[in-house]
Amino acid sequence: MKFCFFGHIYPAMIGKTQGGGELQIYLLAKSLALHGHEVTIIDPYSDHDYISPEGIRLVTVPEWKKGTKALRFFMYRLPALKKIFRAQQADYFYVRMRSFAHLIPYFIAKKQGKKFIQGVASDIDVLSAGQKFKYEYRSHFNLFRFLTEHLPCDLAFNYLIKKSDYVALQHTGQHFKSSKGNGKQVIFSNIIDITKLPPVNEAKHDYFIYVGSLTMLKGADNLLKLINTLSPNVQIMIVGMPKDEEPKRIYEALGKKPNVLLKGHQAHHETLNLISKAKALINTSYFEGFPNIYLEAWGTGVPVISLNVNPGDIIEKNNLGVCCNGDLHKMKMAIEQFDQKGFNSASLTSYVKNNHDFEGAAERFLKVIEA
Repeated sequence: MKFCFFGHIYPAMIGKTQGGGELQIYLLAKSLALHGHEVTIIDPYSDHDYISPEGIRLVTVPEWKKGTKALRFFMYRLPALKKIFRAQQADYFYVRMRSFAHLIPYFIAKKQGKKFIQGVASDIDVLSAGQKFKYEYRSHFNLFRFLTEHLPCDLAFNYLIKKSDYVALQHTGQHFKSSKGNGKQVIFSNIIDITKLPPVNEAKHDYFIYVGSLTMLKGADNLLKLINTLSPNVQIMIVGMPKDEEPKRIYEALGKKPNVLLKGHQAHHETLNLISKAKALINTSYFEGFPNIYLEAWGTGVPVISLNVNPGDIIEKNNLGVCCNGDLHKMKMAIEQFDQKGFNSASLTSYVKNNHDFEGAAERFLKVIEA
């Protein structure tokens, strides 16, 4: 079969991943290619075509940067994308995240009698418009950008979850109400290549670790509130940098705490090494999807202490850590009273291997869309 993916995936293909959704697209594409399927990725942001060692063909859109900003989409990008997608003749077109440009492969798939898959990248994708505004747009609101980018993307996404042949969810908690989507909702969990992880480190260091960008959606304010109440004897390491003005102010405040170590941006391999030595990974986000960082922590034998994010309630079901259900005091107590003996490193790594390993990902994906 032939699969066609769309997105800025080239950085992930060369080991410079810019986002979790892009990494997941690449890993699925890679697995399908190794499984013997023909795979093409349309990447309008790449400067050149590329063929990966696995045989994935990446195709650019030369007209993407032509024209003035206000007119280029309709004059150059739209015709170029229609031409490139039409030429693929893929059996399945797959997109992930929210973009009005996804309407192009959808309509071409329908015209050619092919299948279209819309992937859900975050729990916020399934929220109401009001909740999206509150948690995602309000902290850095720009009316022009909202009207020309965010709103069209959200409207297109809402249309596609109703019309797609398949809506690929990351976990059971992302199910849409039956009245909202007509496409078949299938669950395909995130993938991780466990061969890229460092070995389990049983000699844990005396710190908890937060990893990721500091944004309001990812709970930068919650992180500050948490650390303000924690015992000064509890060491917190933060790997990542702030985005937007308010998270920058929070980051500066965190840097003044004697029990906080700011590591800034780190290379991926170094981040994994720091995670493997931590007592636990902490997460203060309001919403995420199925965080790749969770898989990286569990894959190195490290439990997760989460304020809100608990994909499909798997944390309790599999003893993968503690979910505090939005209660900062409960999170504070979970950290201060943390008992390493309550979690088995072998069980954590076994969960990842059995449910998320790159090995066999193509077979799992084909099984859910061909069932």
